[in-house]
Amino acid sequence: MNNISSAFKGAAGLTNDYYEALVSTAMQPYQQAINAAKKRKDELDIRSAVYDDLEAKINTLHDTVEKLRLDQNSVLDDKTAATGDTSIITASATANAADAHYDINVSKMATAHRVRSAQQSDSTSALGYSGTFTINGVQVTVGAGDSLENIRDSINQAVQTALDSSALSQENAFTASIIDNYLVLEASSTGQSFKLTATDDIGTTLQDLGIINGPDSFVAEIQPAQDAAFTVNGISVIRSSNTDITDVIDGVTLNLKGEGVTTLEISPNTLAVQNTISDFVGKLNDLNSWLASKTGVTENKDGTYTRGALASDFSFKSLRLNLVQTTLATWGTAPSNATYTRLDQLGIDLDSGLKLSLTDPGALATALETDYSGVVDLVDHVMSNIQNQLAPYTDGTTTVIDRLQVSADKALEDQQARISRLEQSFSRQEELVRDQIARQFAAISSYNDMGRFITTSMFGGFSAFG
Repeated sequence: MNNISSAFKGAAGLTNDYYEALVSTAMQPYQQAINAAKKRKDELDIRSAVYDDLEAKINTLHDTVEKLRLDQNSVLDDKTAATGDTSIITASATANAADAHYDINVSKMATAHRVRSAQQSDSTSALGYSGTFTINGVQVTVGAGDSLENIRDSINQAVQTALDSSALSQENAFTASIIDNYLVLEASSTGQSFKLTATDDIGTTLQDLGIINGPDSFVAEIQPAQDAAFTVNGISVIRSSNTDITDVIDGVTLNLKGEGVTTLEISPNTLAVQNTISDFVGKLNDLNSWLASKTGVTENKDGTYTRGALASDFSFKSLRLNLVQTTLATWGTAPSNATYTRLDQLGIDLDSGLKLSLTDPGALATALETDYSGVVDLVDHVMSNIQNQLAPYTDGTTTVIDRLQVSADKALEDQQARISRLEQSFSRQEELVRDQIARQFAAISSYNDMGRFITTSMFGGFSAFG
């Protein structure tokens, strides 16, 4: 019934195009309902994405705020360790380090014990030495057909096997190498505590090589095992290592680089604080600018208005204003001797668009140099209040944004289900409409055929008497 062209042969203008136009017109209200439902779904998609963006921006700001709180991992606690000559010593400091000046004199660097054999004619010919010897508790067996290279490899393999089985600690390890046909043994750790020990167990291989002339008696000591010796503010210090020295100055790690006299200055990391405050200003501006666009209503050129995705959420409009007011509020409970009670005293200003800017970085730098604790107290106070403002959006297992996101996701799910129902109903209704119109077309076509038959019968009969 629905194939109009073949059923009615275009009689009385009943064409397929006319048929489809009638169907489209009849289904228009149903299509409009589907279009409206899809438009609503698009709005919900946008809102869901907006909540994701909002959560990311608030969390980014929150992370920066946390760095400016007097707490663990706070940049306000960061310390710098500046040395006068990095070729003599380098250092790093933790928050536990006290601000102080140190005079340091490195008189001896720690060295690793290094010995050698007698020089051999080459490193690949069989030496004819056989037996077993022990170095630092590691036993090595060699045969008469072994060359200097074979002995080196046997030593290094025995060391690795002992390390793998934990029979040898890493600090007591050592290596064997060949330099100009000398077999060289070197301790892996510096200091007198890690001096090499060596003895022949079976045979006299080490003595034949010219390494020892008796147990632990080395013939040619290239470099003695030596501890590092240095003074810190006149106090003598001896350590076996040159690096990662953490037990001399509390909270400070020292790395000796060479002999000589230099200084070490432990002080607050003012540059890191400046950079983090600047980062905070940028992150707050970014969030506020974003909130302004999403909560605002914009007038278009044609006189219509475009509402932001969060224009109806007054809480987010309030959040934007509250964050700015909190940032620049006066610290009313500050100690009576406090030098700074407002961030604008540190060169942070606000323009008419509620945008913060660090207009005078020099003022902040000067304040940090002259009254670091005063700046820290103010910044910590302000950031504590901002944390409270952000808490509903960042703290707990279910934040405000989480609840909004769940609601938006549920609305999206419901809307998609509604669209599916509308599309199914559309399909069923379209079949009915097509069938009804086809039947009407069939009836019209039938009437037309009957009219033509009557006319032909009547007028065709008269022609027979002509």
